[in-house]
Amino acid sequence: MRAARIHEDLVLRLDDIEAPSPGPGEVLVRVHAAGVCGTDLHILDGMIKPDPYPMTLGHEAAGVVEAVGDGVRTPVGARVAIYNKIFCGRCEQCLKGRTNICDNEPDQLGFNRDGGDAEYAVIPEQNAVAVPDGVDLATASVLTCAGMTAMHATNLSGLRLGDTAVVDGIGGVGVLVVQAAAHAGARVLAIADSAEKLELAKSHGASAGVVLGEKGYESVADELRGLTDGRGADVFFELVGTTASMLAGIRSLAKGGRFVSTGYTDQSLEVHPIEFILPETIFVSTVAATRLDLQDALALAAAGALTVPVAASYPMDGIHDALDALRARSVLGRQVLELA
Repeated sequence: MRAARIHEDLVLRLDDIEAPSPGPGEVLVRVHAAGVCGTDLHILDGMIKPDPYPMTLGHEAAGVVEAVGDGVRTPVGARVAIYNKIFCGRCEQCLKGRTNICDNEPDQLGFNRDGGDAEYAVIPEQNAVAVPDGVDLATASVLTCAGMTAMHATNLSGLRLGDTAVVDGIGGVGVLVVQAAAHAGARVLAIADSAEKLELAKSHGASAGVVLGEKGYESVADELRGLTDGRGADVFFELVGTTASMLAGIRSLAKGGRFVSTGYTDQSLEVHPIEFILPETIFVSTVAATRLDLQDALALAAAGALTVPVAASYPMDGIHDALDALRARSVLGRQVLELA
């Protein structure tokens, strides 16, 4: 089969490799669609290092079950979204439903274990999540990362009906956080790096927002307070991951506000504790999402309450073009590889 593989020299190559076979408790998925995520750039840049190299890239995938191993109940032909966090199902965290931080299984597809940018993928049966009728596989593939991340971040934020939520970064994840926060009953404000992205956010549930100018995040806190009659936001979803964007978020919050850090960054946050203590600010961190978050994202998509704006679709040969567009920050929504 063909697979997009990252090698130790950080070069992404389309390799011909042996197709995998499912073992006991596993399913073989013919991948139909795979999302292209900003985290893939972190892997290509060496910030996240697979062990060992080479590794098949891709942590967003959906397809059709083509073969099953012993003891599997999922039928051949089932349409499934691939939950990318490997989990044991037995530890304290898994039994609490926190499969994203399983005590016994640190593996994650497309991070340190072969992912979904390939014609086939073998996964544990418990990582195959049924795709509801009415949800296409391209949408399902994006929900396995961006969609479930939006659900997880919104759930952990403690967002309440009538709250004001700010979503910083209107990329493939941000536009879904906008929808999740709006669905939870919040007034949503967006921070975008272009007028086009702000319009995208508005078309998916944001009521207003800020377009970054030449000064970047320097004036963002003041602008957001201007949009909230001086009060500030109840929740700030931070998806950009720069020191400036994080500081602006903390300083944009109302008293008792929640700062939600989502995604990976190599930049640091340095803030005096008094900035958290006096207003009783809460810092919330999130990593990926639980299997239940993915199920919920798929259910909302089936109900029409969560939509994925697909900016472009590419064949596997177009993966470099998709990554280049992502690096140029020119993508309005999410890009998808069509593999079948």
